[in-house]
Amino acid sequence: MVADKKKTPLRSTPKRRKEADLDKFAARAGKDSAKNEEVYPWEEPHIRDDVMKNLPLRLPEPLYMKLTYIAKHTPFSMNSFILERLTQEIEEEVARLTD
Repeated sequence: MVADKKKTPLRSTPKRRKEADLDKFAARAGKDSAKNEEVYPWEEPHIRDDVMKNLPLRLPEPLYMKLTYIAKHTPFSMNSFILERLTQEIEEEVARLTD
């Protein structure tokens, strides 16, 4: 027994884009897109401050033990200590690279 195939209706004409889309396209014609200011990856609109990413970090054992010692003898956790110090260094390096 052979099953009947359902046929989808073919459109006689493709969907037309809105005129506003065409106007936007025409308005950009001839403009150099390279003149746009550089958008850095951390400035992209989809990047959020509340999203945390993991970064596995390999440390020599003596350095790890020193970090553990700091965490035990200060109000810092290992993570918060690293994050506080690293943030400052990253910001300084980014400023140097982007100036």
